[in-house]
Amino acid sequence: MQELRHCGLRRRASVASSMVALALLLLAGCKTSDDAAAAATQLTATANSLTSYYTALDSLLSETDQLYEVQGAINPITPYDARTRALVADTKKEIELREKLASALTTLAQEYAKLSGSTAAASAESDAGNLETALAGLNQTRVSMSAGNVNLMKDAVDDIVKSIQERKEREASVAIDKFTTALDNWFKEEEPYYNSIGANYASLTQALAHTLVSKGQVDASSFLNVALSPYGLTAQLSDPALKASIDNVLAAQIDQKATALATAQASASASMEKALAEMASRIHLVAKDKPMAIRTAPVTLADVENWISLVPQIAGTASPAAGSASSSSKSK
Repeated sequence: MQELRHCGLRRRASVASSMVALALLLLAGCKTSDDAAAAATQLTATANSLTSYYTALDSLLSETDQLYEVQGAINPITPYDARTRALVADTKKEIELREKLASALTTLAQEYAKLSGSTAAASAESDAGNLETALAGLNQTRVSMSAGNVNLMKDAVDDIVKSIQERKEREASVAIDKFTTALDNWFKEEEPYYNSIGANYASLTQALAHTLVSKGQVDASSFLNVALSPYGLTAQLSDPALKASIDNVLAAQIDQKATALATAQASASASMEKALAEMASRIHLVAKDKPMAIRTAPVTLADVENWISLVPQIAGTASPAAGSASSSSKSK
């Protein structure tokens, strides 16, 4: 009887020990899932900003196309020739392909966040397929600067699809780690290509604004509003000497604004790359089963979003109404 009691105690102790071990295992699993979900949420925000970044570049290219048309009309010795037109069109196509890639990554990251405990991976698998299609499009383009990194991303997507099919969160994290690292390296290599879009846009607007000012086709009276608006007065520039002096100030403002436009876009590119690098490092921690302490999106995304919010305003000043050049420079 005593022996049976001891046996029962040992059995209960063994069951209790097993339950503790199971609880620890579950807690460890929750920790991994929690980090993976947090990383996925942050990756979603980063990929969404990347999509908007490419959309903004696409807007600048649309405006660039119009700027070349205006330049050709104003100055016949610089016509919008077929070669330049094709280059703008090809560049726009390239950016649109990258926009689709970033959008597909955004959607997949959202599904990655739901993968833990998910009973249906079909939608995630479909989203991974969309990302795969976007990457295949990149392989057909002329301006892709790093086929090696594109291929690494393709291999990673294959692994993502497989891990999602098998609902293996850890393997999915490893595959997404591989993808985000290649994506960051690819963006870094293409960054000068992106910055050339903003620099060319700034250069075109600068040249057109100077031409219109020099030809006396800009009403600079609004430039004096800063002095007169408190009194409800409107400037009326009729003195040729005064108008010439104001035009000189306008020219300096145009140059300052053109520099600011190009610098702001390059700064947004640098901030976007820093965000991608930060996300790659965080997902790498999850893939290596190490704790990820940060629970907020990369801070540099705020700089990217700020530039994106300015692009509609920037593009609005690229139309033939070049007289707005002075007011836009004051708004910065």
